[in-house]
Amino acid sequence: MKLRQLSFFLLSSACFADTQIAQVILAKEQVSAKSNSIERNLTRKSPVYIADTLKTGKQARAQLRFSDGTILTLGEQTQFIVDQFEHQDSSQARFSFLTGAFRVVTGKITKVTNPNFKIKTPMGSIGIRGTDFWGGNLYSADTIDIILLDSEHPLVIENEFGRVNISTSGFGTTLTKGQPPSEPEKWSDKKLQDAVKTIQ
Repeated sequence: MKLRQLSFFLLSSACFADTQIAQVILAKEQVSAKSNSIERNLTRKSPVYIADTLKTGKQARAQLRFSDGTILTLGEQTQFIVDQFEHQDSSQARFSFLTGAFRVVTGKITKVTNPNFKIKTPMGSIGIRGTDFWGGNLYSADTIDIILLDSEHPLVIENEFGRVNISTSGFGTTLTKGQPPSEPEKWSDKKLQDAVKTIQ
């Protein structure tokens, strides 16, 4: 690669990584973002960029508003990566959930015919089409629970072993390593309250 081409490539990559796509609207206790081996503390009004790994500490909470109006809430000791977010020229969002708990209320990015919005987890992926839902390690680090809170469209939860759709509010599924997503079932009031407490 010629020097001029290499310089352009590096400049383009840097610009892409420095693209602000969200802003912190709430940060309680220790909240940080890490990108390119550089970690920075996040407070209210802090920018969030593509490729940021978001982290929250013990008893921490964070809430972000993305450029399309999508709201992401993170519970304590959560790690969540912003892999991709584009809603101007196309509607595409990619996130990676590693551990903890989160809630997503989507904005304009899913108000298109075929939105491309996915959250990858260690045990499967969540396909989203305009929704309000919660996900996380509710009772064990070895499982990921997901519940649909409100939506006009179903959630699609899948892994290499199977796939389920959740189309009724109050119903959820559980992801376990080496198993397909469990059949959706209505959560008890206690389980729902336990989930909500993680991000209140």
